[in-house]
Amino acid sequence: FNCSCVGISKCLAAYCKDDKPDACYLDISKADLYECERYAKLLGQKAISIVGGPSYAPVSIASLTRVAKDDLGLYPQPGKPSFKGALAQIYVRTQPFGGSDKSRNGHRYDSMPFANGMIMAGMSCQLIHYVHQEHDKFFE
Repeated sequence: FNCSCVGISKCLAAYCKDDKPDACYLDISKADLYECERYAKLLGQKAISIVGGPSYAPVSIASLTRVAKDDLGLYPQPGKPSFKGALAQIYVRTQPFGGSDKSRNGHRYDSMPFANGMIMAGMSCQLIHYVHQEHDKFFE
């Protein structure tokens, strides 16, 4: 399901712009992070209700090109996830910062709360970037 088009406005402090090129997850205030987590929990509950049922451990993404510099703010994956999930992203190579919605690590500014919501619901959530040269590998 697609939830990122809505965005989490409380995370806007984490997106890069000309006057703040090093913006990251740590730039979000504690009060706003609290609200992000509250929203993320709702998202995770909705996600698990949609997919339902057991699944397997996370899929190996080792063969895909890693675009992001780090996963700052991502919670640890559950040891035995109830379902496997992924947060697929695009990094626009021709745009400053990889696009107008990116943090300094290459992830969208609200990717961590979205992924963490799924993790809090007991699902795994791998952060991956779609690289068009690896289209077939991406969909394996």
